[in-house]
Amino acid sequence: MQAKRAANGREVSPRTADETEWQRLVMPSNLLDNSKLFRHLVEHLPVGIYIVDQERRIRFWNHGAERLTGHLSHDVVGHVLEDAVQICDRRGNPLQGESCPVARTLIHRKPEQCTASYLHKNGHRVAMRIRTQPVLENFEANSFVTVQFEEAFPQREQLSGPVMHGCLDATTGIPSHRLTRAMLNECVAGMEESHSGFGLLRIRLPRLVDFAAKHGPQSVAPFLRTAAHTLRNGLDAENFLGCWEANEFLAILTSASPLMVAMMADVLSNLLSHSEIVWWGDRFLIETEVLYTVATPGKDAASLLRDMRPAQAKGEAKAAAAGTAETSDQPGHERG
Repeated sequence: MQAKRAANGREVSPRTADETEWQRLVMPSNLLDNSKLFRHLVEHLPVGIYIVDQERRIRFWNHGAERLTGHLSHDVVGHVLEDAVQICDRRGNPLQGESCPVARTLIHRKPEQCTASYLHKNGHRVAMRIRTQPVLENFEANSFVTVQFEEAFPQREQLSGPVMHGCLDATTGIPSHRLTRAMLNECVAGMEESHSGFGLLRIRLPRLVDFAAKHGPQSVAPFLRTAAHTLRNGLDAENFLGCWEANEFLAILTSASPLMVAMMADVLSNLLSHSEIVWWGDRFLIETEVLYTVATPGKDAASLLRDMRPAQAKGEAKAAAAGTAETSDQPGHERG
């Protein structure tokens, strides 16, 4: 393949030439020259694309971004990024200032890539893989950042179809209590054969009992759906999530490392505490209790559920996993 020539006459590699052409297309002074083709192509890409200016205002938001976040273009274009879209790390901490990859790209004018969680318009968190690219106009006066993002776990399959008929919970769309119990029993039996353990998390939404008593049993459905979405997006694809008792979920992790299981319990607790729903115009955060344990050969399902410990505060998870922290009588949840 022959090398192309840049505007200054120097030869550049084909890859560099393609990147230069992409930057030329997205530079604001050339948008009008390619407006129809550019907008059609970028609007219909299978990934989310948006453009942020020097003031961190969103200037463009494609259909992929609408699908991934639930936020429509006319709701976010013209607004400051932090005001329109909430981006958090995996623990639920907001990414602001230099902790935000978009802000870092604007400041340092270097591309960034990371994994972070976007708050969906429906209230649940979605893990995204983010890539930023600086685009400079006149190199000083105006600078923009193009952001490409997509789901961090695209390989996760949706549970549906004839095989799963009758096995999914009607409210959340995840495995029902019956299927979850069968999966737990199968994992316990397999543990005795393989002599390898697994992690177990029990996630409770304790305030929903009072909420349902006050507003009716159907009022808790949005909370359960949002919690299920957030948990499913916070777990790796190989882990299992299903419904347990009323207003509870059970997660079965492939890892049997006490440290990893304790950290995952902490991560999910924080993600849920930063999720929210809108119910009749009011915003509600999701209060949770996350319990965890590590299954080892010789234990049965009943003893695993009985011996679970609460997730610790952020700074205590590592010590708790190592067995050096005292077990608290209070569940480690907080309201964001």
